[in-house]
Amino acid sequence: VSKWALHDQDMLPSWGAGRITLVGDAAHPMLPFGAQGANQAIEDAAVLAACLHRSAGGSVAQALKNYERLRIPRVAVVHKLSRANATNLHLDDDDGQVDTDPGNADLTGQKWLYGYDADVVAEQSYPGH
Repeated sequence: VSKWALHDQDMLPSWGAGRITLVGDAAHPMLPFGAQGANQAIEDAAVLAACLHRSAGGSVAQALKNYERLRIPRVAVVHKLSRANATNLHLDDDDGQVDTDPGNADLTGQKWLYGYDADVVAEQSYPGH
């Protein structure tokens, strides 16, 4: 009763075609060991909205390609982190667990994860807007 199945799946290599795209778990389901699943979906939505807004009058299909170009590299790193934490956060109680990553205690070392600003990322991808 106290156990549940967690199923892992690779990210999709492409999230859409033409004027259709995916966000969140539909594009990149991730294990819960980074507490980032919902956050990555929110980041997706923010970048997608910014890409569509900044391409106003332009091609929706091109805006969606830009969204993918901006999001896939970041989500791939977070996805990999969540997979690694499936092991790192469940080590046996022994000396190997004591100091697996000294940087984990200092959140400034994780600014890349927690300091991400989706609007700034989208803004920088559309010079002159």
